Amino acid sequence: MPPFIRPLLAALLAFAATPAMAHHLWLERVGGGFHLYFGEFGENLREVSPGSLDKLQPQARAVSSTGEHPLTAEKSADAFVLTGKSDGADSILAEDLRWPYFERKRDGKRGVYMPAARFVPDRSPRAAVLTLDVIPRGGDRFQVTYKGKPLTKAKVEIRTPSGWGREEHTDADGTFEVKLPWRGTYVFEVQHADNDPGKRGDESYDFANYVTSLTIVQTEGIEPLLPSPAAKPH
Repeated sequence: MPPFIRPLLAALLAFAATPAMAHHLWLERVGGGFHLYFGEFGENLREVSPGSLDKLQPQARAVSSTGEHPLTAEKSADAFVLTGKSDGADSILAEDLRWPYFERKRDGKRGVYMPAARFVPDRSPRAAVLTLDVIPRGGDRFQVTYKGKPLTKAKVEIRTPSGWGREEHTDADGTFEVKLPWRGTYVFEVQHADNDPGKRGDESYDFANYVTSLTIVQTEGIEPLLPSPAAKPH
């Protein structure tokens, strides 16, 4: 077996099919701009309008060394199209802070769902901005933070458009390392349940469920697998 085949096989075997990701937001570069999707990236499931996409009221912004600039999010049939000044941005961020409240069936407690997404053009280290954030730390290292602090033992689902992926867990510094074999787009998704009561605006809640994604695009590696067939929106 040629020497270069062994690490290639190890990487491919490590990328096994994982359980379906929860519904989440994610960002993709489309043309010269960005689209914000809602659904399940690894299942090629994009919610539409009319439908579940209509529940979203996202806010988006571009972050650069000179500060933050708001972006306009205009709803289309299967995404929110983001427009505005984004040249030179080191991150595009989107989040929905107005998702409808819901009641937990087992105990009747009131909760909030807090989805968010980040897109980065490269893997250079970045500061945490989102409440629950996934950020590059350079090379193959990444970090998960919650309210600006490292989140330990967090599970991170990593998916490609083909539906193949892997699961990682953060260490005591909230970091994890992963080598990505294929060229193309990857979405990292992390969830965190905060059972402390709080307030969103003037309304109180008993617990909050955060779901955040990070989108990166790898320009080198193995030829990517074909995308999964499109799944039917809910």
